[in-house]
Amino acid sequence: MAENKRRPKPTPDQPPKRRREYSLFNWLNKFFPLDKVFGDKLPGKEERVPVKYFYYFGWIVILLVIYERIGFQSEEYVRSSIKLKKEVEDLRAEYTSIQAEYEKSGKQSVVIEKVKPDGLEENLNPPKKIIIRNE
Repeated sequence: MAENKRRPKPTPDQPPKRRREYSLFNWLNKFFPLDKVFGDKLPGKEERVPVKYFYYFGWIVILLVIYERIGFQSEEYVRSSIKLKKEVEDLRAEYTSIQAEYEKSGKQSVVIEKVKPDGLEENLNPPKKIIIRNE
């Protein structure tokens, strides 16, 4: 009887590995001379930083910009908070002075002076109590 054996699977032909395409790097290289700093390690030019580190460097730069922006916004919030506290203190002082003026205008002596031109005078006799008896 014949023995069952596994047949080896045929391996598909793998295409040759392409070098990684750095499209962002190539686009930025048109505007800035990045290839002087970043580039593949070629013989004789070993001092360059490899292109694969460019994206990490870009990510760190973006994080630093965000960090600085957050710091600037927090300082701006603190400045506006201090400004608003001063404004609230000024409004509280104004409210207190207006309230004191209003309470002063309600005193009897001030009211008498205001109604004198209308011909009203202060009653100097105390009021009399009227008592009605039910019979």
